[in-house]
Amino acid sequence: MALLPVESITYLKPSTEMAFTSYGGAKYRNDSKGECSPWHMAEEIIVEISPPQDVHDEMPFRLGDITLEKKFADLHPLLESVDQIRHEWKFQFKLLRHEWGQAHFLTMLTGILAFLLGALSTEVFTGGDPKITGVSGMAEIGGFAFFQLLVSSILWVWFFVQISVNFPIMRGHVVNIIIIWVCIFLSQIILHVNSPDFPVGANLGDALGGVMLAAVGCFFSYFFWKAVSETRDLHVLEHHVHTDVRVMEEAMAEHSLFSWTVMLVLWVITIILNGWSGSQFVADRNVDDYVSLSIHIITGFILIYLLMHILWFPQRMLGEGTRVQTRAAAAADADLLLDGVILASEGECPSCSASAPISQNQNGELIVDCASDDCNSRGPSGNTCEGCGSEYPSRYTCSKCGTNSPVADYIPDTEAW
Repeated sequence: MALLPVESITYLKPSTEMAFTSYGGAKYRNDSKGECSPWHMAEEIIVEISPPQDVHDEMPFRLGDITLEKKFADLHPLLESVDQIRHEWKFQFKLLRHEWGQAHFLTMLTGILAFLLGALSTEVFTGGDPKITGVSGMAEIGGFAFFQLLVSSILWVWFFVQISVNFPIMRGHVVNIIIIWVCIFLSQIILHVNSPDFPVGANLGDALGGVMLAAVGCFFSYFFWKAVSETRDLHVLEHHVHTDVRVMEEAMAEHSLFSWTVMLVLWVITIILNGWSGSQFVADRNVDDYVSLSIHIITGFILIYLLMHILWFPQRMLGEGTRVQTRAAAAADADLLLDGVILASEGECPSCSASAPISQNQNGELIVDCASDDCNSRGPSGNTCEGCGSEYPSRYTCSKCGTNSPVADYIPDTEAW
C-alpha cells in the first residue's frame, strides 16, 4: 500500500451545521432518534493523491525552455544549423553557470597552472642547446626550470585525477582524452622537426609520422564521440520510452548532442592550433615570434575549459549512474552476461584435490569439456553440444587418482550454490 505525502492530504473542518447534525438527519440533538453516529462522520477528509514526481533528469530548466530572440534562419534557411548551435549553447552555458561550483573552478585553475608552468619556462625563452638531447638534455636543465617541470607534472596528474572525480561516468574515457591530446600535440612537434616553418617548406615524406599520429588522435576522438552519442540513444530508449513517436522525437531533441559535437571538433582543432603555435615558437632559435607564444597560451586556456565542458555535459544529460560505452561494447557485455561469467576457473577432485577442467558460470551451471575426442567445445553439464551433438558429461573421472564422481562434487564448497 502506497504512503500518502502529508502535503497531499486536505482536511475539511466541519461547519457549524455539521456539528449539530446527527446520524439520523436531525438538526438538533433533541430531534435525534437515538442512532449512534459513526466515527468517520465526525470529520470529513478528502484525500488528494498527487502523482509521483519523476526525479530523473531534474533540471531547473530544459532545452525547450530556451528561446532565441533573433534567428539567422530568418535571413536564409541554410543558417538554421547556426541557430541550433546558438540555441543549445545558450542552454548549456546557462546550465553551467547554474551548476558549476568550487570543485569545477579549482580543477580548471589546476589545469591552467599546470599549463602555464610548462609553457613559460626559462629554458623555452633561452632556446636551449640543440646539440644536447635525451637524458643529457634533461640534466642540463637549470634548477628553477627543473622545479617548474616537476611541479607542472604533478599538477597535470592532479588535474586528471580531479577530472575523474568530478565527472565519474567519463572516468573510463580519461585515458582516451590523454591519448588524443598527446598524439595530436606530438604530431605537430614531429611535423616541425624538418620544417621549422611548417606548413611552409614541408616535405610529404618527412610529414608521414606526424600525419599518422594526427590520424590516431582523430580516430580516438571519433571513438569518444561514438560512445557518448550511442549511450545517449540508449538512455532515451530506456528512460524516455513512449508509445507516441512524437514524444520520443521530443525527448531525442531535448537530448541533442549537435552543439556538443561541434564543441568536440573545436577542441580537437584547438589542440592542433596549440601544438602548432608551441612548436613554431620553439623551432625558431631566435625566440622573437611572440605571436606564436601568445596563441599557444590563449589556446591552452581554451583547451582546458573545452575539455571540462565536453566531459561535464554528457554526465549532466545522462546521469551519474550511466556507463558511457559504444553499442558494440554494450552488446558484448550483454553476451557475456547471457553466456555466464566463469567464477571458478578450475574444479578440484574431492578425493585428491587435483585440478579438474570443471567451472561454474554466473548462472550456477557447471561447465565441462565435451565427451567427444574430436570436439574441443565446452558447455553446461547435461546439455547437448552444438558442435558434435553429443551430451556434455554429468560425471568426471579424475586423471590423477581415477575417482569417478558427479561434476558437482568437483566444485569447492565456497563456489557451489
